Amino acid sequence: MTIISSIKQYSNQHQAYALINGLVFDSLTGRNNPGQAVVIEGNMIRAVCPQAELGSDIPQVDISGQTLLPGLVDVHVHSEDWHAPLYLAHGVTAVRDVGSELNAVLDRRSRWKDSASAPRLVCTGPVIDQPGSTWDPMTLRIKNPQEARSAVDQLVDAGVDQIKTYVMLDLSCYQAIVDQSHRRGKFVVSHLGRFVDARQATEAGVDEIEHLSGVSEALWWERNQASPDWIWMKLWADVDMERTNRLIDLFMERGLRLAITRLVWERMALAADPRLMAHHQRQYLPPALAGFWEQYMPHNLAKRSYPQGMSPPTRAARCQQAAGMAIFTSQLAQREAPILIGTDTPLLHLIPGFSFQDELVALWACGFSESTLLQAATLGGAQALGLEDVIGSIQPKKQADLLLVAGDPTVSLAAMQQIQAVARSGNWQNPADLMQQASQYVLHAPQHSSGRLNDTY
Repeated sequence: MTIISSIKQYSNQHQAYALINGLVFDSLTGRNNPGQAVVIEGNMIRAVCPQAELGSDIPQVDISGQTLLPGLVDVHVHSEDWHAPLYLAHGVTAVRDVGSELNAVLDRRSRWKDSASAPRLVCTGPVIDQPGSTWDPMTLRIKNPQEARSAVDQLVDAGVDQIKTYVMLDLSCYQAIVDQSHRRGKFVVSHLGRFVDARQATEAGVDEIEHLSGVSEALWWERNQASPDWIWMKLWADVDMERTNRLIDLFMERGLRLAITRLVWERMALAADPRLMAHHQRQYLPPALAGFWEQYMPHNLAKRSYPQGMSPPTRAARCQQAAGMAIFTSQLAQREAPILIGTDTPLLHLIPGFSFQDELVALWACGFSESTLLQAATLGGAQALGLEDVIGSIQPKKQADLLLVAGDPTVSLAAMQQIQAVARSGNWQNPADLMQQASQYVLHAPQHSSGRLNDTY
């Protein structure tokens, strides 16, 4: 009998059971705890205790050679229904949608809320921005600080969980959004742009910055302000460690969270890489999304629209940008600055679930340890979503959002590619079955895009 079938015979009967003889990842310390039993009953973790303290009435499931972890959290996605099985199959049991049409994402959040077949969903609804950027279907546009505050109120009253700002805001509007969001008790996520850099945003009190946006403008503020155009990619070509460390000092002093989304920049730089064009993950790519990705190929760059003052980026500029970001990210690792794991799925060459696992490896290559990344992927993500009392660590009274992997991922992230079972609220599923569901979607997916575009680069 397989582990998952052993577990299901108890969970389907709503009977308490204990997982024993495996490693248990402690996301508070970043270490594995051997010799611990985790007792699960229904959708909850009932107890975590030494195996010797288990009562004789508790059925036991042997997970020798495996590690039990909290469910993973992707803090930066643009969700669609077909993503759900792919997320779960890769251990992602919670996601944050940071830019979608309001009614659609609120409806999806409601449908996914109690579903064993989808991750938990936290959402910002549309982004708030001023004229000059490009994504009308998912942008709430404002013109002044008063309208900025009204936009926050409109979204909060509609039921969003958090607020996201976008790339063309001036400083007065940006400060108004952050202030009003905090007045309404909402966490603020920012994709910064031309007129507000990462230092200004941090000083304004932003909670989280995506993509390292606004960082090059903060590092080279004098060049940014002197330029008539938006030259943020070119600014990444110069590395100055004194400026870098001063900015990181500020981030750490203010407790800023950074969702680096390292992989999206690598794949933008290598858009037409034949290895990516022929990658096995593409078998889960719906035809309509393939058409959207085609817009990012080098021969189509001049045909795309870009935010005001931003020229179509060359491959050389993308590569320099990715290299500069890698150096900055490696310094974040050296300084042990807090980070989060986000993917920007389903942007170019980023398939839900797969991209999360690939992002872990991309950040590891910049110097972060396995344990640090696993903490960021679990408890750190739960904290960013405001769900740390519900998920993110294996503790009594938390939801049983869990995954089992073969091996020890604190020693090698290769273990994260060996997911044996995933639980969403105590409902265990076989990753192979979830991948089969994803395959069926591709077979029956629409051939043409609805026209919704997900993010701007």
